[in-house]
This record gives sequence, structure tokens and C-alpha cells, in this order.
Amino acid sequence: MRTTSLVFALAFALVAAAAGSASAKLDSRPTHFAAFPAEGVKASTPTTGRLLIALRPTATTIWNVYADGRVVWQKWSSSLDATVVPDGATRLETGYVQQRLTPEGVQLLRTRLLATGLFEHNLRLALGRHHDWVLHRLRKGKRLVTVDGVDSPDPSWNERFTKVTAAQTSALWQIKEFVAHPARWLPAGAWADRRIRAFVPARYVVAVDRGYPDLSKLPPPARKAFVQYKDIRRHACQILTTGQARVLLQAFAKAGIAPSGNHAWIIDFDFADLDFAHPSDLHFSPALPDDHC
Repeated sequence: MRTTSLVFALAFALVAAAAGSASAKLDSRPTHFAAFPAEGVKASTPTTGRLLIALRPTATTIWNVYADGRVVWQKWSSSLDATVVPDGATRLETGYVQQRLTPEGVQLLRTRLLATGLFEHNLRLALGRHHDWVLHRLRKGKRLVTVDGVDSPDPSWNERFTKVTAAQTSALWQIKEFVAHPARWLPAGAWADRRIRAFVPARYVVAVDRGYPDLSKLPPPARKAFVQYKDIRRHACQILTTGQARVLLQAFAKAGIAPSGNHAWIIDFDFADLDFAHPSDLHFSPALPDDHC
């Protein structure tokens, strides 16, 4: 199963992408895939990491802290493109970015988050209308304590969500303000490397929704490249190396299948208009160090 953060991120991305673009189409023109690393570009290391803190104060903001002090983050636009771009880069080639905290900086941030009182135990909060969706996680020992908040849960969810209190609302606002302006909680000495640098993914999450595609309807180059990934069929998700994902994307381009959504956060192929027996949506997203299927 996909991690909770990945489920929510992809679900939101798919809704937004579907609202803003047409279905995949046959197109003989080559495609440049947004923010996809060029061949020969070295991936950021280490390629995996133990997640300590994950802050999602809005549906389009991701701020992860790992055990080695790395902070991998981004504030995505409503069109799923990066809004934070390192010096010397362009928006088109930018995905996630990274910085690094000192061990003392990580501990200071953890202490500040614990002081909000939100992370005593798992919470599922009904935030009320006009509030952002949130998903925060903080590691306590071997487990991650999760704070999950939605604006207006479906009535059938009422037993699983509790109405947010004034104190909890204030704490959620503090976290949102921190992510917008980290210097308000973290002094300059908390950073081992404050410079914003590109995070180059070593892996991509490749997943399907609405059913597995009818491979007999795929053009041969795409079918040959796709059929080898058995876990996508078994589990609707598989982690590929960036090189494997590149080959698969190139096979789709060679077959003349253009993406319906081409963004740094998600590259999406909606096969609804390709006369498939079963509508299927295939999407590629850069994997964060803790992501797994």
C-alpha cells in the first residue's frame, strides 16, 4: 500500500490535473516531461531516508524532515508546478527542493512541534468550512503520530473525525506560519545548509487509478515497456528508478501518446479517449526519500 502522504498527494494532484487538462491523446510530437532529470544528472543522496517530520499545512505544500537533517519540500501552484526555484534553475526544470538542518535544529523543531499539543496521539479533525486540508506527522519513537484534518468531512465520517477546538486551530495556524516563514522558529544556527538546492529524485512512483489499462490497446513500444512492471498490475503502484521511469516515458512518447497533464509534481496519462475497454489513469510522481508502495 502507498504511504498516507502519497495517497493524499496523488489524489489531490489527479483531481487538479484532471480539471485542468484533456485526456491523453495520440501525438507524434516528442514530449518534454516537466522537471524530469536529464540523463547523466546525479540523483540526490542518500536516495532513501527515515522520516521524522512531515508537515502539510495546505494541499499543495510539502515539508519533510529526515533523520540526516535534510528538509525536502516544495510549495506547488494550483497547476501543480513548483513555486520555489533554486538560483540558476527554471520553473520548468524544478521539482522538489532541499535544505539541511543541524541535529540541534531538528531537535529544536521537534520540541516546538510537541509544544503545540497536537501530537499527543493520532487526530482526525473536522476543521469546518474555509479551512485548508492538513496532514502532519511527527515521529515519536518507532511510530509516526498523525494529525489529519479536512474542512467538511462526509457525514458518514462523523464517527472518525472530531470537531477541531480553538487551541487546535491555533496550533495548526502556528505550523502553517512556520512553513511559510521557517526563520520564525529556527534561528540561522539551526541550519547546516540553508541554501535552497534542487532535489533530484532517484526514484519515481508509478501508479494507476480506475483500473489497469487494457494492454492490447497500447501501441507496441508502450506495451513492451509497460508490461514488465508486474507490481503496477498487482498493487496499482510500483517504485521505479528514475532511469526506468525515463525509459517508460520515452516509450510512451515514441508510441505517440502525449500526457494529459505534464507537471513537476505529477505526469499524468488519462487513457479515457484512446478507446480502451477500461478507463485507466497512469501517473508518475517523483518519490520522496520515505515513499514506498
